[in-house]
Amino acid sequence: MTSITFTHFYIFLLIISVATSCKKDNSPEKVTSGHGDISYFAKASGTGIKTSTVKSNSILANQVSVNWSSASVYIEKISFVGKSNNLIDTTIVVEKNANIFSADALAGIIRLPAGSYKDVKVKLFLKKSPYSELAFNLGGTFINTQGIRDSLIVASSLPFEANLAVTDIIIDSEDNYKVTFNFDLNKVLTGISTELLQTVPSHIIGPNNLRTYAIWKGGSQDVPLYGQVTTNWQTVASVAIAKQ
Repeated sequence: MTSITFTHFYIFLLIISVATSCKKDNSPEKVTSGHGDISYFAKASGTGIKTSTVKSNSILANQVSVNWSSASVYIEKISFVGKSNNLIDTTIVVEKNANIFSADALAGIIRLPAGSYKDVKVKLFLKKSPYSELAFNLGGTFINTQGIRDSLIVASSLPFEANLAVTDIIIDSEDNYKVTFNFDLNKVLTGISTELLQTVPSHIIGPNNLRTYAIWKGGSQDVPLYGQVTTNWQTVASVAIAKQ
């Protein structure tokens, strides 16, 4: 009788030990609590962005080279989509004209639950403001084929959407992160030569026969080279995230 009791007791301890071991192995992952802030900034990338001009390096041998002196985008809203413990899909309304030559052009702040985020996608929506600001508005100068410096305006009042992928990120509680939308002005006129730019008919003759060429669209009208600019614009914007 004593032997049977001891055997039962031993089996009972063995069951408890196995159950405890299984419980440890199958314990749920620790859920991170709290929130972190992501601040969004917009800026022009390229050499000399802190000065009054940015020189566009020729990506192609025959590409027109522009000294950009002004650049702004009107940011309507920013959306963030990422997978954590569940799908996070949030949008903030910005409605702000951002001078992207400014190093601290804050576009907005998104507050996210702490955790790991995968398959992150960020969308930047540009549009014309209710006032005078355009979806994007770039100004600069270039040397024409006669060696004379002319002016250039590249602008649009039509809505524009940039779809940007972001690497997987980890948001720690109470930490701050900085997301920077980079606008590489070197790519705005990819594939457009000085000769081709000077075929644009919409120009204004100013003092000393200086001309202003405009690739500017605000409606359904056909604008020479605008299609090329909008194709290029898909590669102009990129995004980077860093912990502050």
